[in-house]
Amino acid sequence: MNSDYIKTTSHSDLQPITHVLVLEDDSSRRTIILEEANYSIGRDPRNKIILSSKKVSRFHATLLRRTDTKNRSFSYWLLDGDLQGNRSTNGIFINEKRCLVQELKHEDTIRFGFEVQASYYVLNSVDDLALLQSGDFEKASESDSTGTEKLPAKKKAEKEKVSKQTLVISEANLESERGNLQDSEIAKLASFPELSPNPIIELDWNGNITYLNPSATNKFPELKNNTIINTHPLLLGLIDNITTHGKNNKLFVREIQIKDQIFEQYLHYLPDKKLIRSYIFDFTKRKALESQLQDSEQRYRAFISQTKEGVFLVDANSKKILEANNALADLLGYSLDEIYSLKLYDLIDLSTAVLDEQVDFILKSKKDKAVVREFVYKSKNKLPLELESNIIWISYGDQVILSFTVRPVTRNINQQTYIQEEGLYDLETGLPNRQLFLEQLKTAIANIRRQKGLLCIVFLELEILEEGKDTLGYSLRSGILDGFAKRLRTSLRGGDTVAHWESSQFVCLLPHVRSIQDVGRICSRMLEALKPPFFLENHKIHTKISIGVSLKELEEKSAETLLNQAQTALFKSKESGKNNFKFFDAQRQEKIERFLRIEKLLAHALDRNEFTLQYHPQVAIDLEKITGIEALIRWEHPDLGRITPDQFIPMAEETGLIVPMGEWVLETACRQRVAWQGSYLDDQPICVNISIQQFQQPNFVAMVKGVLEKTSLNPFFLELEIKETTLAEDNPTMVKILHELADLGVRVALDDFGTGISSIGYLRQFSFSTLKLDRPVIKKMRSNPQDKALVHAIITLSKSFDNLRIVAEGVEEKSQIEDLIKLGCQEIQGNWLTPPLVEQDMTEFLANYGYISK
Repeated sequence: MNSDYIKTTSHSDLQPITHVLVLEDDSSRRTIILEEANYSIGRDPRNKIILSSKKVSRFHATLLRRTDTKNRSFSYWLLDGDLQGNRSTNGIFINEKRCLVQELKHEDTIRFGFEVQASYYVLNSVDDLALLQSGDFEKASESDSTGTEKLPAKKKAEKEKVSKQTLVISEANLESERGNLQDSEIAKLASFPELSPNPIIELDWNGNITYLNPSATNKFPELKNNTIINTHPLLLGLIDNITTHGKNNKLFVREIQIKDQIFEQYLHYLPDKKLIRSYIFDFTKRKALESQLQDSEQRYRAFISQTKEGVFLVDANSKKILEANNALADLLGYSLDEIYSLKLYDLIDLSTAVLDEQVDFILKSKKDKAVVREFVYKSKNKLPLELESNIIWISYGDQVILSFTVRPVTRNINQQTYIQEEGLYDLETGLPNRQLFLEQLKTAIANIRRQKGLLCIVFLELEILEEGKDTLGYSLRSGILDGFAKRLRTSLRGGDTVAHWESSQFVCLLPHVRSIQDVGRICSRMLEALKPPFFLENHKIHTKISIGVSLKELEEKSAETLLNQAQTALFKSKESGKNNFKFFDAQRQEKIERFLRIEKLLAHALDRNEFTLQYHPQVAIDLEKITGIEALIRWEHPDLGRITPDQFIPMAEETGLIVPMGEWVLETACRQRVAWQGSYLDDQPICVNISIQQFQQPNFVAMVKGVLEKTSLNPFFLELEIKETTLAEDNPTMVKILHELADLGVRVALDDFGTGISSIGYLRQFSFSTLKLDRPVIKKMRSNPQDKALVHAIITLSKSFDNLRIVAEGVEEKSQIEDLIKLGCQEIQGNWLTPPLVEQDMTEFLANYGYISK
């Protein structure tokens, strides 16, 4: 046969390393050469590697190729589950250890679930590959289509055992023993190639065929005749090349065509044995497919090269340009070679994040359905070019490809709006557009009616203060809006929505907020996030922000009303100088402004010594004796005047400032109690309120002990008041703290008793010194018989405990005292006796009033 049919490739042109996965279960053994970037593995037929076991997941595992560019090599990593993060049910085990992801090493053993075994090999010899492939088999069904009877289980097992035993014989052993064995023994040892589906031929250096496996005999029966050595395409030239290749022990491959069939022949010259070993693989179908693909590609290239519209293909994952025609090159001013070096980010004038969002949106559309968009493209000379883009996505194997067909748009770019007319997202910022926002607003209004909560709409307008802002290019304006949108999103909570309304206006939906104060905090956070200038393309661009707010509480308001009110408030914000926010309701505006100012001032009040203490005595009516003094914090601001506790205490608890404030109150009250000792007080305690946040501090007891030591106050003269609701937390740490305080000698009072029943059980568990009846219960006692009965029950209950004081809070009238005496309560605290007094006044009260320690 003519030598033109033969094409030889040297070993240096081959990939020296072959990665192989051998899969084995009860019904088959497969040797898979790994060449692609990734393989999905599982029982679903859509996987690249299909597992026949029903005890593996549909998408059980994924093989990923990782390239080491520095060493010019690659390895494979095995991942449990698919690339979407879904793990398998039964897991993967590598060398009997379960793992989620691991780099595979040579001869690693792998188990998928419970039935499918696999081995991974990294080979550099075709001999080794052939040895692995020789063991491949696929077991026929026990009852085939010809009606063959099923094999008995015992014989079937024996047959499988024999089949598997032949796989352990290595070629190295065969070579080492060849000279010492008889032909029958050689035939027995050589059984490993007998099972190979690919022809294997062995030739000595004299030109004699020394071995043909069954596949070679069936495929090329003419090789049984040794006389065709110089004419058969598979043998042609092998002996002649011994001089050239016989000494270097290298591997060669050549392509052979026999009639209409094409084969790849791998040749290995073995100088030690003076043999030529040949492995033949049929590539006819692959070559035909490659030819068809080449023809199809040529037709496609011819078509797109002639069309007048710009056409280009993009890899949806990497955004790399795969194909482009001359029309696109002419539109953008590039050469085709230059376009092939670009990515989609280099062509379309949008930020990376926004463009990624738009690609994701396109991929969510139906396959092969065209999506029409208008993008600004970047030409080679940096001038923006507006093009209408007709986009579809298609699948090519595992690759998802975006096909763009573009043409010029005649509209002026300054009149362009980038809102998707048929979609729900704005192309310029990637945010929801007006249509989607209105749909979400209607849903939120319906939900808030059921939940009886607070809903808020926030309108924002951005103004660019940069000189010459009218001359800013589209790219710069788009970058500012994109940056503004990102900052705005980060300042909102997880469930909030921000949308691009129009031009430089944005709108936010806060579907559920706890209070108006929270709305004020969120708006302040927005302003802080949006105030800094933008740095784009060597420009420092300053902006001003106007914010308008509307609220929906219990009253009925439509979506249109809320939007109109928010836009009206936005207009007020713009009139007042910008960089501020305004509520539609003026009263709410005033309330929020005061709240936010107090919150800001509170952070510095302690350092500026703006807090003071006032003292409120507790007295025993029948004994005419002071039984305790409660210390109360007060805040006098130099500008705002007196700020009541109900305004700043909840704020301090929410921000954590209550902890340092509480420690200051405790230390100041203890010092004052030491100052009154002897001259004005005997064993009466100073009473200090403790919030739940303070009580939960891990160093709380140590802090109390430190204050007592610092002020030299006897622990017995200190009483800490905790609310009944604190005990309702049912926290084991709180139980431990109460015991530690008792061991320290500090008294503990249960404040606001009567608001619930959760703490009654604690009266037996802990030694409380005092129960303080809740102020509202005392106030309603005369008008509400149930409250009066509750007070009587508590007083009666307390008498069963030793040394437990009962103090009624909020006593304002003499009639309340009379009722309490009848019910058996002997101690009171309230403004009927005196309002809370500053230090000097309280000292005079102790010195001059009749209720003195005796």
